[in-house]
Amino acid sequence: MVKNMLTFIAYCLIAGALIFLTRASEMPLKALVGQYLLDDVWKKTLHSGTQTKPWASADFKVIGELKVPRLGVSRIVLNTASGEAMAWGVGQIDSIPMASNFSPIILAGHRDSHMKFMSKLQIGDQLDFQLADGSSQSYKITKSIILSKPEFHLIDKLVDHPQLILTTCWPFNATRPGPERLIMIGNLV
Repeated sequence: MVKNMLTFIAYCLIAGALIFLTRASEMPLKALVGQYLLDDVWKKTLHSGTQTKPWASADFKVIGELKVPRLGVSRIVLNTASGEAMAWGVGQIDSIPMASNFSPIILAGHRDSHMKFMSKLQIGDQLDFQLADGSSQSYKITKSIILSKPEFHLIDKLVDHPQLILTTCWPFNATRPGPERLIMIGNLV
């Protein structure tokens, strides 16, 4: 009787551990599958030239790939910086068309995941941005700014050339959300 009871308790503990392990693995597995799907749809997008959703319920499309050669970093870029999109990758923030015809490309992402590499970016680093049509542009980081508010105002008369602007929360080691932002500006090479 005692042996049967101990066997039953052991099976219950094993079942509980398996359930706990499955629940703990859910998010990392979802992230791996999601990145695989993003990479796959990016390859299809490059082949077809048509921006595509990585899965039916996604509220975003894959529009490009950002590479930082010095760091060996590659990130899929999504067409929006919505909450869902930024959970999966780097999102493009809609920029306001400017009179100079050089509206910047603004990319945003979370400091603890997709934009963590920004902590290692330096003035002079090259950024390569490939679009869905296969074209690619290179930018050189020329400026780094830390803002105390999550607002960045572009002054039209200062933008006389194409720019790629990266933004994420600051500081990188913070454990809670805050208003500060790191902005890195790259000019077209």
